[in-house]
Amino acid sequence: MAISPPVTRTATRQIELRQICYSPQTLASVPDGMLALDYQDNARPDWREYWPIRQFLLNNVLAEDTLYGFFSPKFGYKTGLDSAKVHTFISQDHAHHDAYFFSPFWDLSSFFVNIFEQGDFFHPGLTKASQLFVDSIGWSTNVKFHVTHSQNTVFCNYIVANKAFWLKWLALSERLFFAAEHPDADPVLQALLKDDTTYGEQRLPLKVFLLERLASLLLMNETKLKAKGYDCFQLSPSITPLNQFFNEAVQCNALKLAYDQSASPFNLHAFMNLRNQVFQQLH
Repeated sequence: MAISPPVTRTATRQIELRQICYSPQTLASVPDGMLALDYQDNARPDWREYWPIRQFLLNNVLAEDTLYGFFSPKFGYKTGLDSAKVHTFISQDHAHHDAYFFSPFWDLSSFFVNIFEQGDFFHPGLTKASQLFVDSIGWSTNVKFHVTHSQNTVFCNYIVANKAFWLKWLALSERLFFAAEHPDADPVLQALLKDDTTYGEQRLPLKVFLLERLASLLLMNETKLKAKGYDCFQLSPSITPLNQFFNEAVQCNALKLAYDQSASPFNLHAFMNLRNQVFQQLH
């Protein structure tokens, strides 16, 4: 079996994938086709994977012809993909998008109006904090009602993108960093961002869940950035009971895509009716 090189080139662009390595174990088990992003010092665990990505972007000059990706060690487990499949997906795209994302959990992206409603369901307080943050930077996005779907929902920061995308993402994330840490930031928003919320059996600061949604927020507002998502229905669902409803998820996602293209309220009403039927079956 051939081993994928850690850096490959398409016809015109190079692809560099990095695994964020938090420990000697993850450093020793970097998958074929990826480079190591050494984060064994775990300097800011409160920011999770944002911190090593931030340090890389601040301390390296990004090449114009290179796509960069920064994946957690759970990438393969969560998606079922390896680096070769990531490279193939990107190399087969002749439109040269700015970003490519590989979001698992088709159930979580399909059955909620958007990535913020989904986040608030599992991490209470996220919608309020997200809206305050968006307002603080002067964007007009209504995070409660803006519809997201499989082609603009980025989970887990599983994104491979060019310099233009990453620099805009960095600028946006620096605004979040300021809001969470600077003494002159809005104290109400700062308190929300620092407040712990649920993450399975753990408690984590709310800021990391807003951080995870910045890529989606960027795609909503920077319309010149073009992104392409891997078919989420070929990837793993969540471990929630929503994973029982594959056909309904496909329909819900299609209705949201149709609404995004047409703004027809009939598509949105049909989505809401179907998703409510699914939720009722869980009770």
